[in-house]
Amino acid sequence: MILITGGNGYIGTAITEMLIKNGKEFRIFDNLSGSSPLNLFYLNDRAEFIWGDVRNINELKTAFKDIDSVIHLAARLPAAPGLVDEINENVKSVNVDGTENVLELARKYDTRVVFASTCNVYGIGMNLSETSEVRPLNPYAESKLEAEKMCMEYYKTYGLDVVIIRLSSVYGYSIGVRFNLVVNYFTIRALMNYPLTVFGRGDNWRPFVHVKDAAKAFLYFLEKGRAGETYNVGSENCKIGDLAKKVKRIVNPKARIVFVEDKEPEFSYHVDFTKAIKAGFKPRFSLEDGVKELATKLVHLKNYRLSD
Repeated sequence: MILITGGNGYIGTAITEMLIKNGKEFRIFDNLSGSSPLNLFYLNDRAEFIWGDVRNINELKTAFKDIDSVIHLAARLPAAPGLVDEINENVKSVNVDGTENVLELARKYDTRVVFASTCNVYGIGMNLSETSEVRPLNPYAESKLEAEKMCMEYYKTYGLDVVIIRLSSVYGYSIGVRFNLVVNYFTIRALMNYPLTVFGRGDNWRPFVHVKDAAKAFLYFLEKGRAGETYNVGSENCKIGDLAKKVKRIVNPKARIVFVEDKEPEFSYHVDFTKAIKAGFKPRFSLEDGVKELATKLVHLKNYRLSD
């Protein structure tokens, strides 16, 4: 049986949907702090749900019964610039201390772990591979890198079977879809005929991966990833200005793009996915396909609600 921490969230719901279709047994462990309880309704008792926090090792221990592998997604997401230090400290307690609890129980119960990290750990650069220097520039990336190091310590010290996935910026539709990510944010604003705001000239790079490809990657590397290895997972890199133009063309040609040139964009990074591809992982969605699918799904949901 597979345990998915944070399994009620954006990526988790895409993974569980795949597992249900394939008739696989799994268990979700989530405290619902970053996702809607409504996401659980589609399960229809086809999987077990345990309400708990990864920072509480006793709650987590109940979820480890009779499992053989863990997909560790549970995390506190990035805090917006300027938020209080307590929030960033909370990011560390969930992402680092919570991960330590997962690793310790995985060691005790001899279970494989696939850990969800982020390409954000690189900070700045072009053609960044798994061997590139890491320079995290925010508390979220710092916490993920610290958790990565802990994963490698458990691998080297205890021989724990752990694989690290560094995810690109996720987009696309799943039951737990989020709209505070740039592709989804641009798409819904274009659908609502709101302007797409781009800071600077829009020439900062970002790597992207469709949520279904991200889910597919976790299941693929759960089965075929090599212990102690790190894999960058994504499908393509795109400049934010070009992304806005792409969304405008696909979703709503009448939408305006507003370049705020007096405000500097966030750091720019471009990622190399060669290692994951050579390991046999092949993403299916292009940005264009993913944006079309998301827009179509949102229009369908809107029309469904209006006719209800």
